[in-house]
Amino acid sequence: MFDYALFAASAGVAMISTNLDNLAVLLGLMLVMEHRRAVIGFALAQVIVLSLAMAVASGLSQTGIPSWIGYLGIVPLVLGLRGIWQQFTGAETEETEPSGAVTSVVTLFLSLSIDSFAVMTPLLADSTPVFRLAALAGAFCSAVVLVAVATWGAPHAQSLGPRVARLDRIAPYIMVCVGLYILLNTPTDAL
Repeated sequence: MFDYALFAASAGVAMISTNLDNLAVLLGLMLVMEHRRAVIGFALAQVIVLSLAMAVASGLSQTGIPSWIGYLGIVPLVLGLRGIWQQFTGAETEETEPSGAVTSVVTLFLSLSIDSFAVMTPLLADSTPVFRLAALAGAFCSAVVLVAVATWGAPHAQSLGPRVARLDRIAPYIMVCVGLYILLNTPTDAL
């Protein structure tokens, strides 16, 4: 049971670290639009990303090539190394303009959640079904925590936004760790 809780916690940490940029954007959106629409848009995007990651992971594990699934760890590893490289070279990432409609907010957060999808899909695909459920539980709990932090921080969004954006600097390192974890033979592996 401890193994499942630990795996759920690690999936939650991976989900939070890849969503720190989303949290900064969510805090910014709460400054310029109705809080409920911003939170609903963020929550829907997280449900879509996790559902798609689970669907792809389930499909990959049933294709008959599960021995190759561990190599999907290369995706978050490369994205993490790219993020670290950008930090050291000072390369800027493009910012997206927020809009008011919930569908626009969902689209904005989906575009910012590619890294979450890239981390969660191989993590889920390389795990047994029970560990997948534990990882999804941890990821959903982390999304709820992010919404709670954003809701709590909405009145202080102007001062919290830049601080949260600075925390986003740790996400590439966690993506590298997740990529290496997936590439290595671990107790949660499907095979």
